[in-house]
Amino acid sequence: MNFTSQLKNDLLKSISQDSEARRDRFAFLRALIKMRGGIDVYKKSINLTLELDSFEDVSDIAAMLKEFTDGETFFVVDGRKGEKTPKLQIKDKYANELLSSMSLSHFEGDKFVFEDEEGYFKSILDKGIFQAYFKGILYGGAKLQFPDEEYPNYCLQIFFSDTAFCNRIVKTLEDMDISVKVYERKSVNILQSRSGNDIADMLALAGAVDSVLQLNNIMAEREKENDFNRQSNLYMAHYKKAVDSAQKYLQAIEYLQEIGELDKIDEKLKAVAVARAENYDASMQELADILGTSKTSLSRYLNKLLTLAEQKRR
Repeated sequence: MNFTSQLKNDLLKSISQDSEARRDRFAFLRALIKMRGGIDVYKKSINLTLELDSFEDVSDIAAMLKEFTDGETFFVVDGRKGEKTPKLQIKDKYANELLSSMSLSHFEGDKFVFEDEEGYFKSILDKGIFQAYFKGILYGGAKLQFPDEEYPNYCLQIFFSDTAFCNRIVKTLEDMDISVKVYERKSVNILQSRSGNDIADMLALAGAVDSVLQLNNIMAEREKENDFNRQSNLYMAHYKKAVDSAQKYLQAIEYLQEIGELDKIDEKLKAVAVARAENYDASMQELADILGTSKTSLSRYLNKLLTLAEQKRR
């Protein structure tokens, strides 16, 4: 099952289209461009290209982009990777104006400047729009896997090309008591969690409600299965212990019978030997109930049989 696609659908669906949520849409786009945007600069010309995973999402993302630029948003298909990759593109001054408004980059005369983002990052935390921003981060860079018939673990990975940006997100999550690890793979930093609870916290932080509910259901089902397995293993351990214990008494009883000693012992002890042989898989309590005695008395009689067999073998 493609949990990543489900998550991205969930994230996109959760973005409010109300006029009051305009700054949330801006924060989402800003994070998405940071994660997946490509900037091409030639002399004073600039193109912003946003690569997407899904053709189904193109119109929704394009509509959000058009809210913040007066320029044309072009739809581009790139087939160089063997698969058609949907892209949205904004050109020239409109790309420059949008990137400048997002504190990402801009032209200063003939000079192209990449801006220091620390101020913007602090502002989204202060203004309480980090959820919308983190939504864009997940949409742009997340790979999600829940346990299913093909994969046994929980795993959320977020891919970053900017190390400083990755570290800033890690620090923010840690401040929220969400633990993650970071791995470097060539030129990519991978923020990763394999904890179901931490993944649920991150999905909830991004407002991916359906994905959180799905994860919680899977976690509850797995916990139920784990409880069953623990009980089953405990039962099997007790059963093996009982069988192993019964086996040594059965061997002693069989030996006493072979050498003709079983008929020489008193009737009470012989009754215990016969009951043990006839109910070889019964637990001590079950055997005690059959004989109408206590487990303590039963254990004493069985040990007498064991001792007698050991004496006769000498």
